[in-house]
Amino acid sequence: MAEYRLLNQFYEKDHRARLIKHDQVLPILRPRTHDWSQVMVYDHRYTPLLQRAGLHVIANLVRRGMPTFNPAALTALIDRWRPETHGFHLPCGEMTITLQDVAMLLGLPIQGNLVIGPAVSDGWRERVEQFLGTQLEVREEGRHGRVSGVRLLWLRAIFGSCPDDADEATVTFHGRAWVVLHMFGSVLFPDGMGDSASWMYIHCLHDWDEAGGYSWGSAVLSFLYRQLCEACRRHTPNST
Repeated sequence: MAEYRLLNQFYEKDHRARLIKHDQVLPILRPRTHDWSQVMVYDHRYTPLLQRAGLHVIANLVRRGMPTFNPAALTALIDRWRPETHGFHLPCGEMTITLQDVAMLLGLPIQGNLVIGPAVSDGWRERVEQFLGTQLEVREEGRHGRVSGVRLLWLRAIFGSCPDDADEATVTFHGRAWVVLHMFGSVLFPDGMGDSASWMYIHCLHDWDEAGGYSWGSAVLSFLYRQLCEACRRHTPNST
């Protein structure tokens, strides 16, 4: 079929657009992002730290709460996403999301070091406990989703709000929890395991000044591209 010649075999078989072309009725996709802004309360004492990390603009947006999403409109765009070009193929032409969009809309830095690092699971609990300054809850394997992640209910119970009399170290730990395990895990880099937040980004925020040297915008855009490439072949209601 000429209109799909751009798709390679990996995407062509299960691409939503092709299945719809063959009269299959597919469900509307739903965003994974959830609004926990009232549970994980932003504290003004985090602002100087986030300014050093270059994350204060996006933090100001996140703390106001997530916007209302239109699942039907999002699904229509995903159905026209083309993984080979990382763009939407629309009747009026092609459109994509650029680094300039990320910088202008989210206020994230798009220059600097790549957001990469070790993703070794051995010893992850010890690293997270050092990062948060507290002992993690003990979880049984096979219960509450995956084991190698910080359970969001526990995170919100412990770090939901920073105490008024908190010292500098406590503010730092709460700020780290809000950024890496809340803003990153629930908004910027959400995954399919809705009960847990990933620990893979904690090495980037041990030092607030070093964190300011990362190209967070590039990481967010790359993650979005990857999720759209997966979503255009997803046939269940849950998307990214």
